[in-house]
Amino acid sequence: MQLDTLLMVPTISFATAMILLVVFSFLDVRDRKVSNGVLSAGGLVGCVVSILTGQIFSLPVLYLSTLSFVLALSYVLFRLGALGGADVKALLVLALTSPGVVYAHWENQIYEGVMIGAIEILVMVFVGYLYWQIRRRSGRTNSEERVIPLIPLLLVGYMVVQMMPFISQILFVG
Repeated sequence: MQLDTLLMVPTISFATAMILLVVFSFLDVRDRKVSNGVLSAGGLVGCVVSILTGQIFSLPVLYLSTLSFVLALSYVLFRLGALGGADVKALLVLALTSPGVVYAHWENQIYEGVMIGAIEILVMVFVGYLYWQIRRRSGRTNSEERVIPLIPLLLVGYMVVQMMPFISQILFVG
């Protein structure tokens, strides 16, 4: 019974983050835009889930370090033109909803928050850059396709981060 309770909180956090990212990704691909209303609603849902599961109170350093790092780096990338406004807001919603590795926690919460945020942003920006280079070299770019939907790539980065404990167990056990 205790194991069920221990797995329920991270599963709620993971499921909420996945649902929000899938919705944001769908809108980003379809419209090349995610409205502030949808992102605000996602932020509210993420905040409520973090409070109701108690994670924001049991892991405050993780939440603060992830939110601080993601806010600072995404702001810089936004000012450089590498991220759009919806991308930055989706990153913040994700940091609020699911700030670290859900099914495993690192000993140092600051390090976990910074590394997880960095990996998610790196996957999003790097894969987006590779996609843009491939499209540009193939000559299939036009003015409408200059905006790359990066939120689906954030979804990929989030899944990579969440699979890390399982991959490390497979690689290092046995």
